[in-house]
Amino acid sequence: MNAKANDRRYRDRDQLCESLRSVFVRRGYDGATLVHLAEAAGLSKASLYHHFPGGKPEMAATLVRFAIADLEQKAFACLQESGDPDDRLLAFINGFAEYVDHGRASCLLAVLAHHEAASEAPLVHQQAIALQFREWHARLAQTFKETGVKRKRARREAHELIAQLYGALLNARLHGDPNLFTLGSKRLLKTYAQK
Repeated sequence: MNAKANDRRYRDRDQLCESLRSVFVRRGYDGATLVHLAEAAGLSKASLYHHFPGGKPEMAATLVRFAIADLEQKAFACLQESGDPDDRLLAFINGFAEYVDHGRASCLLAVLAHHEAASEAPLVHQQAIALQFREWHARLAQTFKETGVKRKRARREAHELIAQLYGALLNARLHGDPNLFTLGSKRLLKTYAQK
């Protein structure tokens, strides 16, 4: 497929972002070169710059916003719905599982948040991710508080739930077995369904 045909294919920015996301997830910020990114998108470097005039920093910033919106919509938005807080926690766990494709996909936010990079650009992304996770943590802690636990314990429970989800995801990715994430998330669902 030639570059012009690919440019037409990528009029939907979400599709282009998905192509680029996999490179950042696999290679981190520094390892995601323009050659790798253009190749994954099926575009020339010039065409890639047409879509992202700010280069790799703009691509990463766009992907961070894209990932935040996706995780918000699939998981964290469930916490703000009306209804029983225990049901909202179960919906959150299911939404997170959907976000990581039940252990088959990595979380771009986690990859970029922990990545030590040679340039300053990732630091901006890490700060944006940290700010977002603080807001999400507060929302999750509030949901735990609504289940009847005290504020300090609610904050601890929120940290533990995030750690368990990301731990199950990391375990699945390390072993190349998405079923490990599925088993972990099922245990969490069972635990929170019984509370």
